[in-house]
Amino acid sequence: MQAQTRVYANSATVSNSAHIDNATNAYDSNLTTFANVRANSGVALGLGAYNGYIELQFPSTLPANTTSYVKIETEDDLLNSLLGGSLGELLADVLGVVLTGSQEFTVQAKNNTTIVLQGDSQDAGEFATDRMRIVVDNAGDFYVMITPDQAYNRIRITNRTGGSLLGLGTVKDLSVYDAFYVTTPANCGQPVFTSFSASGLNLDLIDLGTNGVQNPENAIDTDPDNFSTLSFGVLGVAGAIEQTVYFEGSSLSTDEFTLRMRLTGTILDLNLANNINVRSYNGATLVQDVTLSTLLSLNLLNLNGGEIISIPLTPGAPVDRITLEFESFVGLSVSQNLDFFGITRTAAQPEITDVDTQDARGCEGGTVDLYADTDPANELRWYDAAEDGNLLATVAAGDPFTTPVLTADVTYYVAAARIGCTEESLRVAVDVTVTSVATPSGTATQEFCSYGGFTVGDIVVNESNVVFYDQATGGTQFLDTDALTDATVYYAAQVDALTGCESVTRFAITVNLNDLCDVTLNVKVLLQGALYNSTPGVMRDNLRSQGLIPLNQPYSSALNSRFTQVNGGGTETTTNTVLNANSGTNDAIVDWIFIEIRDAANSQTIFKTVSALLQRDGDVVASDGSSLRVTGLPETFYIAVKHRNHFGAMGSQLLTVLNGEVTLDFTTIDSADLFSLSGFTGANSMVTVSGVKALYAGNANYDNKVKYDGAANDRQVLASQVLSHPSNTNQVLNFSSATGYYSGDVNMDGKVLYDGASNERLIIQNIVITYPLNTSGLNNYNGMVEQIPQ
Repeated sequence: MQAQTRVYANSATVSNSAHIDNATNAYDSNLTTFANVRANSGVALGLGAYNGYIELQFPSTLPANTTSYVKIETEDDLLNSLLGGSLGELLADVLGVVLTGSQEFTVQAKNNTTIVLQGDSQDAGEFATDRMRIVVDNAGDFYVMITPDQAYNRIRITNRTGGSLLGLGTVKDLSVYDAFYVTTPANCGQPVFTSFSASGLNLDLIDLGTNGVQNPENAIDTDPDNFSTLSFGVLGVAGAIEQTVYFEGSSLSTDEFTLRMRLTGTILDLNLANNINVRSYNGATLVQDVTLSTLLSLNLLNLNGGEIISIPLTPGAPVDRITLEFESFVGLSVSQNLDFFGITRTAAQPEITDVDTQDARGCEGGTVDLYADTDPANELRWYDAAEDGNLLATVAAGDPFTTPVLTADVTYYVAAARIGCTEESLRVAVDVTVTSVATPSGTATQEFCSYGGFTVGDIVVNESNVVFYDQATGGTQFLDTDALTDATVYYAAQVDALTGCESVTRFAITVNLNDLCDVTLNVKVLLQGALYNSTPGVMRDNLRSQGLIPLNQPYSSALNSRFTQVNGGGTETTTNTVLNANSGTNDAIVDWIFIEIRDAANSQTIFKTVSALLQRDGDVVASDGSSLRVTGLPETFYIAVKHRNHFGAMGSQLLTVLNGEVTLDFTTIDSADLFSLSGFTGANSMVTVSGVKALYAGNANYDNKVKYDGAANDRQVLASQVLSHPSNTNQVLNFSSATGYYSGDVNMDGKVLYDGASNERLIIQNIVITYPLNTSGLNNYNGMVEQIPQ
């Protein structure tokens, strides 16, 4: 594969720095950043009016007929009109845009101070030539394509306000991203730009809204199902519509192009192919002009049937652009639409000249070597389908493709492609004749869960009507209901549904049963802090909406030994896409949660930890937003959940995996089913808020106690985080802007308040004095302890 080389303009001059924003963005070799060029219509008598320009200079002088590109964007919708070439003025009227109106621009190619080519937006015809066009890429971004017939070294873009705005003090913006030309074009074959034009249409016809080219960029994107539409609607008037695709650089003379198109099923029984023309150019030079009828080697009814057809095109000389023209049928009162799926440049189709490949035959259980001819610079790709399908092998020119073990008559398909490129020629079919009873196929080693209740009927093979034996030949047949056993080889034989015959060769499958399996955890839990001033049973998601939730899970022993990661936990990450999903719903993300899988024999032993995301309604999901599926779990275990500034809680009932999942809802769990330390009960493990259970808030220092007063109290953490906040330059306790992802943010509203309304200090005090066992309502109560085995 030959990599593309773009040379960007590397300096610029501007009309006035006060009229240009971020001028360096227009020559930073980055097509996602731009300079903003402003123009002002001025006030009465033109006072304060100005035009803005930026002039981009290339590192060296470009020879005549060198094409360069400038990515631009106008404030007014001028470019959609100019994209239509000769249709520009008509499209502007339809779109409600005045080319000579509120915004205008000029593009000049210059050799130092000499203008060698100029285009003015108010004259659409100046952007409808081979020398200057507005084109669009597959993302829908607009470019000026410039090909002067003289040498040049710079391009000036001037932004103006039109006469209709004179004296109104209006400012118009024009974005200039970068200018570049291509020195070493990629030899792979996707077009980069497109434009369209038409003849024989007028405003009355265009204004009907169904004529012209719709979604032109779809014909050059990477989605094979996308298309542009060339349409005359139902008007049987004389006219032609054309769309041109542009490649960055010329093809080889031996290259082939594949054109994909479709005609609507309403145009039947007509000489369609003579009304569709394909013209190939190298720059402005016409290389080939053919009608579709000269290209088709298939029955024309396929063209009429509304199916996508792929048509090979061989210009026989270098080309860099191809135009598809659709001529209307005069007097026809049915819909006249052509869907254009694009053109791909590829190597020529391979040829089959090997005699043994032309009449390929093989034996059951054997293989066949197939040969196809292509240029030594190409490779051959073999498939199992005429389109799409599976890539079976890629071989060098001259090398054989060795088929898989043959089980039945089969057709393989071979395409040629330039080495390193994704684009391929049309595929050539190669038939292989085989007479056999097929051997089953599938995965030779299959893993199952030892506690899933799996049977012989769960073994996966690709074929139907398969039975299993305990020997490669002979032996005893299993029933589908027989339980699988560990480290056992099962031999599969296919049975012919009509004759009852079995395949001569059986397919051996080794079954392994694993004691540790993937399990889906359906866990639900609420946080007391996030329920403050929120809808009952639905937590606030301020941390998410303020962009404070970290992408990397926050739990580790560095916070406290309570958050020690075990058995692979601690590596979970998420994305902004996940965090921003479901905004405004009960599935929006609240924060990270910490889950412990505890040993069934000893609940003090943590078998595995995992960090997950908590939704507003309490559902716990994986870091990618999907159901939480944890690998390597035993059949039975306990689940504990923890949060960085809340107490954790643990179910006291042993959970058993059923159908690959377990469920534990901490919001509705009975107190009797919650673990409690000696001297406590399950009623002390969680708090009830508006009829649902939630984890106790207030654990700002990450330990296993919530304290308002005394040594290691949580109130001191609030004070420390408020006083040390970077914005609290006066270090005052009543600072109200201590925003961030802090443990002292007990109510999880995105900031820590030590003083003032709704401050966390009072929340912690209220949690402590209302704790059921603090019967005296003491501020310095020291007995509020997390109810999880230590």
